[in-house]
Amino acid sequence: MSWLGWMLGLSLVSPAMAGDAPAFLPAHDVAATYVLAVPGRADADYRLQYDAADEKARIFDPLRGIAFVVDLPAGRAALVVPALRAVVDAPDISDLARQVEHADGARFLPLGPGHYAGLACDNYEVITAQGSGKACITPDGVILHFAGRDARGAASVTAVSVAYGPQSPGDFVVPDGYSRIHLPPGALAQLLGQ
Repeated sequence: MSWLGWMLGLSLVSPAMAGDAPAFLPAHDVAATYVLAVPGRADADYRLQYDAADEKARIFDPLRGIAFVVDLPAGRAALVVPALRAVVDAPDISDLARQVEHADGARFLPLGPGHYAGLACDNYEVITAQGSGKACITPDGVILHFAGRDARGAASVTAVSVAYGPQSPGDFVVPDGYSRIHLPPGALAQLLGQ
């Protein structure tokens, strides 16, 4: 399963109601650190920031030194690579963000209470045509844990810290002066080894 898909999905899902697709955005500004576990790979840390007013997300991968910047209202996402002073515009990212934003036809079934990163959450079984999983989501829309499987494999994402509060607007914009690289569909996944 693609780490890109897991992390973008993580940034966009929120609480479910009676099996319906949830309202897909955290209600408040938040920053969280997650551990992504994929069988056969070393665990990886990621930092997610979310700006609720502007519906923007930033997912930072400290190991690779890259960040995904997602602008939901505009339907755009970009990969920022500071080491190359480059921004990669890839249809793969924007298409994935749009799919996740619309729940990709998922059904959410309540399973009861849970607790991660010092916060209470509600557990749900999540079922789609592509796979299934379990998510624990706070009442205000922050995913604290997700474990799932699809045709490409399994993965889990678990919050280890969550901090509510204003996020710096500059974290959600593409830096000035960076070169823009436009990739065809499928190219980004190949470059990232997905």
